Amino acid sequence: MSLQRIVIDSPLSAVGFQSVCDLAPGRYQGIQALQNYLGAVSAGLQAAKLTCLVGAVRASGLLTVSAGGSSAAETCVILNVTFTARASAPAANEFVISATAATQAANMAAAINASADLAGKVTATSLLGVVTITAVSPGLAGNGLQLSEGLANVALTAFASGVDGTETVINFL
Repeated sequence: MSLQRIVIDSPLSAVGFQSVCDLAPGRYQGIQALQNYLGAVSAGLQAAKLTCLVGAVRASGLLTVSAGGSSAAETCVILNVTFTARASAPAANEFVISATAATQAANMAAAINASADLAGKVTATSLLGVVTITAVSPGLAGNGLQLSEGLANVALTAFASGVDGTETVINFL
């Protein structure tokens, strides 16, 4: 799948743009309103500069769990959200430790994906003891996302590999 990001630079205020294009998630009417807005821009009835970034790539970071796993009460931090290791019965932003690397990694990924604090910001997968945390928004900005750990038997690889893609500007200002 190829990712694209479109940046609209409009003389409208944020509130004005929202009144023209209600882009609430899952709203078909918002997509229709955006289509109407872009049609008005191309007809010269609205002013805007469209910057299209094609071939953007999402940044990702890794938490690699070694055999033996972590200890209860140890923590890691993702985008200023602290995740705490627990022996059992985890609550929000907590995960169950395991001496088996793959099991602990799966528990960590599940906790990250279940976190309301990270919804729409990152997603996580696990495979063979490695948790891959991927930025939802593609681009260079993802390379600066915060990831730190204080977990025994866990190695960290910082967020990297985010790319903005090739920029094309269409100016209707």
